[in-house]
This record gives sequence, C-alpha cells and structure tokens, in this order.
Amino acid sequence: MKWRDSNLQLVVLFRQWICLFKNKDEKMKYIYSILAVFLLSQPVFSQDVSSIRIGVVDMNKLLQEAPQYQDMQSAIEEEFAPKVRDIEAKESAFNESRDKLQKDNLALSNDERQNATLKLTSDQRELEYLAKSFQEDRNNRIQIETNKIIVETINVVNKFGRDNGYDLIINEGRISQNTILNGGTLYKGASVDITNDIAKVLEKNFQESKSGG
Repeated sequence: MKWRDSNLQLVVLFRQWICLFKNKDEKMKYIYSILAVFLLSQPVFSQDVSSIRIGVVDMNKLLQEAPQYQDMQSAIEEEFAPKVRDIEAKESAFNESRDKLQKDNLALSNDERQNATLKLTSDQRELEYLAKSFQEDRNNRIQIETNKIIVETINVVNKFGRDNGYDLIINEGRISQNTILNGGTLYKGASVDITNDIAKVLEKNFQESKSGG
C-alpha cells in the first residue's frame, strides 16, 4: 500500500509540475526541471515522497547582499584607486595636448605638426592599453574574491542542509560561467546521491560485455 501511495504522490506532483512548467519563465523552468528529475528518481520503497525536504537558494541575491561581497567591492576599489588616478591624469594630459595642437595648428611648421600628431597617437594607444589592462586586472581580482565568497556560501548551505534535514538544496539563479559554481545543486543528502548505484551498473555492464553476456 505504501508503494502505491508513494507512486500516486509522484503522479500528482508530476502533474502539478507540468502545469507550473507551462506558465513559468526560463529560470523557473530550470528549477522545476531539476525538481522533476529529483522526484522521479527517488526510491519510493525507502522514502515517502511527502517527507522529502527541498530548499531553493538564490545565490545571486546572497552574493549581491552579503556583507562579505560589499566589503570585497570596497577593498578592490581602494586597491585599484591609484591606477584609476594615474589613468585619469594621463587622460587629462592627453586632452590638453590635443586641444593645444588644435589651437596652435596653423602656427606650427609641418615637422612640428607631424611630431605632435605622432606623439598624440602614441599617447592615445598607451591610454587605451592602460584602460584595457586595468579593466582586465580588476575583473580578474573581483572573480577571484567572488569565488572565495561562493565557497564560503556553499559551505554554509551544506552545513545548513545537514543540520536541518534537507534532502536537496538547489540554486535558483544563474551565475556567471567564470565562477567556480557549476550546475544548480548546492547540497544533496545521502538519500539522493545515486553515484555508487550507477557505478555498480556500469561495472556490471562492463563485466557482462567482457564475458560475452
């Protein structure tokens, strides 16, 4: 009877999922897809579906609002402030030289005009290089520090999941592919980890293929 009740619960949950899936945006469809796979893969003999505890975490929201993230941003702004001032000073000098060349253009000889133009072109290339390098260095630094916060957050989620009896905790939001967070699963309890079961099937299939079975 328990087996039949569990199957009926799965059918009801799956039908509800189908209705929700039709009316949701892409982000929510992603979540419901994960939930559907999870529910349909549960061993109904060993665990009542109604007892499954699933949590959803919006990692984007956590990261944006976490004091660690705000502190990181302030620290990076302070770290890169001297480079910003250096680029701004060079940009100001470039603009002055450009304005002076435009103002004195008619009074300059051809050689003076050519030399001044070449110097402006060189200064402009240097400015563009400095700006690009600054942006890349700053973005890389932010990525490194963001990954550290993600690791800390995932550790907190895992401890919370274990301490509060969750079977599965998934991430609602999509995070940049440059971060260490891949996939939607943040925490899974032992009851939903079927890695060893799949490994046994693979081993069995391998042995059968070797023996000609």
